[in-house]
Amino acid sequence: MNNTKSLSVFILAVICGYAYIASIAFKPYDFSYILKATPVLLLALIAFLQKGSRLNNKQTMAFILAMLASASGDIFLDFDRNLYLKQALGSFLITQIAYLYLFYPLRDITTNRRWLMPPLLLLTLYLLYQFSLTAGALFIPVIIYCVVLFAMAFSALLVKDNLWINVGGCAFLIADALIGVNRFIVAFDYSTVIIVTTYISAQLMIAWGLLFHQRGE
Repeated sequence: MNNTKSLSVFILAVICGYAYIASIAFKPYDFSYILKATPVLLLALIAFLQKGSRLNNKQTMAFILAMLASASGDIFLDFDRNLYLKQALGSFLITQIAYLYLFYPLRDITTNRRWLMPPLLLLTLYLLYQFSLTAGALFIPVIIYCVVLFAMAFSALLVKDNLWINVGGCAFLIADALIGVNRFIVAFDYSTVIIVTTYISAQLMIAWGLLFHQRGE
C-alpha cells in the first residue's frame, strides 16, 4: 500500500472520528457504536496493509491488536459507559499493553521529559485515592488499569524524536482520567464530548507517530 493510499485512509479515519464527536449532539441514534469504532478499525487496516514497511510483523500485529481492543472498548462505552465500564477497562487494558510493547524499543531514557514522571505519578496516585472512596467492586480492576495506563503514558513520553506519540500518550491518560473523574468523583458538563475528543485525538496522534512519522523530523 503506497503512502498516498495510506494517507487517504488516515484522513478518512480523522473524518469519521470527528464526525462521531459531532454526532454526539444527536444521540441516541441507531448504530452509533459503528461510527465510534470506525476510526481505530481504519487505523488497523492501514497497519495491516503497510506491514513490513513502517513496523515489523510483530509490531504490526501488536498495533492491530491495540486497535481491535480499542474498537471493543469503544463499543462497550457507547452502549453504556456505566454498565459496561468493567468490560471497557479490560479491552483498553489490552490496548495499553500493546502500546507499551510498541513504545519500549523507541525509548530514550536520557530525555529531558523525565521530569514529567513525578507529576504524572502524583496525578495517578491522587486519582486512585479518590476512586478508592467510591469505586467499590471496581476498585481492583481500576488499580490494575491505572498502573498500566501510567506505564504506557510514561513510555510514550520517553519515545525519542516523536512528539506525536509523546503528546498522544499523555492525551490518552488524560481522557481515561476524565472518565474516572466523571464516573467516580464528580460528573461534569459536556463530559462525553470532552472525553471522546481527547481520546480520539490521542489515538490519531499515536497512530500517526507509529505509521507515518519520520524519525528526526
